[in-house]
Amino acid sequence: MSTSYTSILKLGKPASGDTNWGTTINSQLTDMLEEAIAGKKTVNTWSTNSHTLSEGNGTTSEARAAILLLTDTGTQLSGAGTLIVPASSKLYAIINTTGQTITVKTASGTGIAVPTAQQINLMCDGTNVLEQSNYIASLEAAAMNAATIQVNSGQTISSIDTAMNAVAANTKMLTELAIKTYVDAIGNFKRSERIYPWASAGSGLAGSQPPSISIADDATETVGTFDLYGNSRTVFQELDLAITGQLSFSGTKTVPTLSDAIVRIQRKSKGATGTSIGAVTDADAKQGGSSSYWYLIKVAGDQTGKIDSFSYLDDAADGASKKRIQNATYDDATNKTTIVYDNGSEGTGLFSSTGGTVYVSSSAFESVGTWVTASPFIPDSGVAESFDSTYTISEYLPINGSGSALLVRKQNNLPTLKLVPDSGGAGNVEMRVQVGAGLSSSDGQYTFNVITSRTKLT
Repeated sequence: MSTSYTSILKLGKPASGDTNWGTTINSQLTDMLEEAIAGKKTVNTWSTNSHTLSEGNGTTSEARAAILLLTDTGTQLSGAGTLIVPASSKLYAIINTTGQTITVKTASGTGIAVPTAQQINLMCDGTNVLEQSNYIASLEAAAMNAATIQVNSGQTISSIDTAMNAVAANTKMLTELAIKTYVDAIGNFKRSERIYPWASAGSGLAGSQPPSISIADDATETVGTFDLYGNSRTVFQELDLAITGQLSFSGTKTVPTLSDAIVRIQRKSKGATGTSIGAVTDADAKQGGSSSYWYLIKVAGDQTGKIDSFSYLDDAADGASKKRIQNATYDDATNKTTIVYDNGSEGTGLFSSTGGTVYVSSSAFESVGTWVTASPFIPDSGVAESFDSTYTISEYLPINGSGSALLVRKQNNLPTLKLVPDSGGAGNVEMRVQVGAGLSSSDGQYTFNVITSRTKLT
């Protein structure tokens, strides 16, 4: 009687009446079971970057072994190789030390590529070679090295970085230290300064007398220059200014008299080219009566991060027909940004139809080094605005019995200004504050003492 063999592991099956059962059981079943459960075979021969596992009925074979150690001591592999396993259901533990990536597969099916110096548990389902596990309910590891990580949403994480990159990517994660370093560097960074006119103090300053600048009627003086802190990652800056000084007038009066001073907040241009914020979705809509200069347009998305207190718009990047932006607001219900601009006349605006590209510049499209004044907080046609001012300080000053002004030094808190980088790039912004006295009243003087600057960087 002859011994038959199982189809997968090729284990011996003694026939009924066989007189050599002991030998068959020992050598063709027991030994082969041990090989299939715990045996290890070394694969060290390759032909044209491939090796097919040996098979044998009741005799030791590579295909039956539980563990396969892949080596290439003879340097027969010239590149990535393949290991061909039988198209039968079987588990394999693969250890690749060949120096090349080896793909474990069946002759006609698909397989798994195993990098060198790696080990993996695989299975053949009778057609293809697959990983033994593709789901783990809970995982705890002392260390892990992964090429990519895919989360439930389907997003793939390709790396975990230790520093924030200038260009954000959805495929990267950050370490806690990287996030802390970034937040410490720019996140909600605040700075406060007091700026005195020491350069104008003169020899007449005595004791602890504060320095000051006296600004005559119809005169304008620069009362402070400073840098608004930023860096390469700056998205926008907020500036709060408080100016301390006193209004006055010359001579004597018979009644309380209006005195005023205009304040110009200026930034120095770092780049003149406009930035596109997309096409007009809602064309010019005049605000107010037929003689109004105000026009309203809309563009898609939230564009407020590109528009600040100094911004102008145009229909071309060169700003040849630029107009001052008065305000910009975003409506998440429509996903549109509304922009109101001063056309400078009651005639046709820049965007009489939809589809045109809108360009904005936070330095008013002015050449590098030019001082640009922030938009008036409250527009005043023909008065303060004509003097290119940002704010106006005005007050009716009471008089004493002799007709002289009763003077009180006051701090005027100016509304917050927003600054975004112009086309010259992010970083520090040079700032300047000018004060003009009596420019919109019949008589005005101003004595400047100090500016308090508070900035917030994002």
